[in-house]
Amino acid sequence: MDTQNIIFYLPSAIFVILAFFFLLLWRLGLSSSWQWAAGFAQTACGFALSSFPVEPTFDQFVSGVFYTGAAYCYGSAILIHFGEDKWRAVRRPVAIGFMVPHTYLVLVEPSLRLDLFLIEMVFAFLLGFAVWKCAPKAKPAADLALVAAGALVVMDCLIRGIVFTFVFRTSEAMSDFLHSAYNMSVHVTTITVCLLFPLGAIAAMTAAAIDRHRHSAGRDPLTGLLNRRGFNAAVEGAGDADGLSGAVVLCDIDHFKQINDTFGHAAGDRVIIEVTHRLSQLQDDRMHIARFGGEEFVIFIDSAREDDAAHWAERARHHLATSDWSAAGIASQVTASFGVAEIGRSLIDPAIERADRALYLAKVTGRNRVASASSLRSDRHDFVATMGDIAARSMIAPG
Repeated sequence: MDTQNIIFYLPSAIFVILAFFFLLLWRLGLSSSWQWAAGFAQTACGFALSSFPVEPTFDQFVSGVFYTGAAYCYGSAILIHFGEDKWRAVRRPVAIGFMVPHTYLVLVEPSLRLDLFLIEMVFAFLLGFAVWKCAPKAKPAADLALVAAGALVVMDCLIRGIVFTFVFRTSEAMSDFLHSAYNMSVHVTTITVCLLFPLGAIAAMTAAAIDRHRHSAGRDPLTGLLNRRGFNAAVEGAGDADGLSGAVVLCDIDHFKQINDTFGHAAGDRVIIEVTHRLSQLQDDRMHIARFGGEEFVIFIDSAREDDAAHWAERARHHLATSDWSAAGIASQVTASFGVAEIGRSLIDPAIERADRALYLAKVTGRNRVASASSLRSDRHDFVATMGDIAARSMIAPG
């Protein structure tokens, strides 16, 4: 088999493999959409008509439909990957409207040159529109590579369409396509430059899958909040050269065991979800909220003083205490206690420990209240003795 035959057979084989590969990725949940597989499958079918021609007019008409469908699927896949609107109202009329001039130039007034130009321009628009819309969102290197590869394919279409329409004019006869310089150009650029496009898609999907894994590893499955691992990573990222600055708030749902015992664990889970929702309503850009397990929540407020954090905790306490809990299947009121401590320029773990002591104070002095670490005696033995005295007087067990 000579080199020319290899060039003509290779693209269809490559895109069949890519179609099955991307279909597998989609079935495994690693690809964000099935449109990648559909696009590569249609591209393979278009090239197959060059490798195994049927009849020139039929080949030109059907391959034009395949290539346009592939461009639409590629555009959809890119938009889905970047979380963009699919822009169907803009893209669909172009893809469907293509059929009118395409039918005319192939079946009514045959012109291979103009029809190839039409296919290239429509392909460039359907793919280029998606690339243009998603380019501002491409921040990671893999996403930038995908956008760059897509832009390269668009440029390839535009240049080839212009050159073979207005400079080196392609023949008007459908029967001349198979052995034309245009067809050779398509095959050569496809197995060289344009292969960067599926490689860019694979890189972008791999990076997205890794990001999803990292995200899920750092999140609590019930609430979607940060877990301990995710919280530590977020807090580390908030520090600067001088260390960490801010305050910590600990929140613990009052009488949570009674809620589980009275209403069941399913209701307890609903309460945790509802508390998450209400705390998140008060969250701003300086805050990281985490669930450390059970009914305990930890909030880090970047660059906040203790009194600022205490003020926020009081807002959160009041918000929970005045909420309607009937949606969670709880007839009684649900409240929470809060402990607050400032980090200063120290590590966060000692601050969490001080906030935990303050939380204990809030619990043993009646619950549904906010206590600050600055109100506690600094000596640990005095603190333990004080807590014992308070608990004895109030006869309230923490929880």
